[in-house]
Amino acid sequence: MTQLINAVLLTGRGGPEKLVYTQIPQPTPQKGEVLIKVGACSVNNTDINTRTAWYTAKSGFQELLQDARQNEEEKSTNSLHKGVEFPIEFPRVQGADIVGQVVEVGADVEPKLLNQRVIVSPWVKAESLDKYRFVGSELDGGFSEYAAIPASIVYPINSPLSDVELATLPCSYGTAENMLTKGRVAANDVVLIIGASGGVGSAAIQLCKIRGAKVIAVVGANKENLAKELGADYVYTRDEQLAANLANHEITVSLDVVVGEYFNLAFKSLCVGGRYVSCGAIGGPIVSLDLRDLIYKDTEMIGATRFEPEVFQQLVGYIEKGLLKPPVAKVFPLSQIKEAQKFFQSKSFFGKVVITPGEST
Repeated sequence: MTQLINAVLLTGRGGPEKLVYTQIPQPTPQKGEVLIKVGACSVNNTDINTRTAWYTAKSGFQELLQDARQNEEEKSTNSLHKGVEFPIEFPRVQGADIVGQVVEVGADVEPKLLNQRVIVSPWVKAESLDKYRFVGSELDGGFSEYAAIPASIVYPINSPLSDVELATLPCSYGTAENMLTKGRVAANDVVLIIGASGGVGSAAIQLCKIRGAKVIAVVGANKENLAKELGADYVYTRDEQLAANLANHEITVSLDVVVGEYFNLAFKSLCVGGRYVSCGAIGGPIVSLDLRDLIYKDTEMIGATRFEPEVFQQLVGYIEKGLLKPPVAKVFPLSQIKEAQKFFQSKSFFGKVVITPGEST
């Protein structure tokens, strides 16, 4: 008899009504895969961006995000004419931040993984960047009680952190460590983090401090103390004094997870030879650039999406040494994924929003 499990299916492009909490057959690990009993899986911007077709939209980016907060199917459907869809197969189980226990292994998988507690890297590497696959997009992820995952991205983890705490790490901390790696952040750097109160931004604060860099964190109002607790050397809010405050620093690296109206400030604040690194653009992806700031200051612009080969192993090392303090904003049961994403989109919190398979928080 087929074992049924609880899961959330993304049934198509649109609003929250496209998320269906239901039962599906328990997956069977194929060759090179393991079956993980999911302990926790957190929410990321990519979950919403994939659902709303934000990644490939040509215009109306903020409207797409706004429509994603609504329950009216008409609004979310009408928004989709603005972009070209990603080649994603539906239904799809999303959720890239998987932590849990291996309960079964497929063919050609080391038996020693069985029964181990593991954390999953969200990127499945390939021979070329365009063939990389993302968990919860090109293959099913962790918004489910069980997930069949390629063993190549499964890492045994030895940590006193709970499953909920560990589930905050793969995407946000992996993305932040990837930004630092691509941006060559070192002890002599002064790093500006735009959007430092979100999952990636708060991770970047801690990871920069591990490397010995000075950190300037830009956060929303009433989040200053939380950024300082994570190690930020200077903390500023997004207000009319921000440009003047940043002018007091010799900034060598800008880590920007917001973009939009803050792009020019983040870019122009760089010193000669500075590096600008971005991994996302929830504030708006279309910006203007004065090329003189790029050319005559010998600055670099770096995109950071697919992880460099060493990134996730470095992250696991930091976790096992107890160097990271992942902030958890709120925990929701799997059945309340719509409420979890609504809360996530409010951006009124500090840290990560996490989903657990059980029925209580």
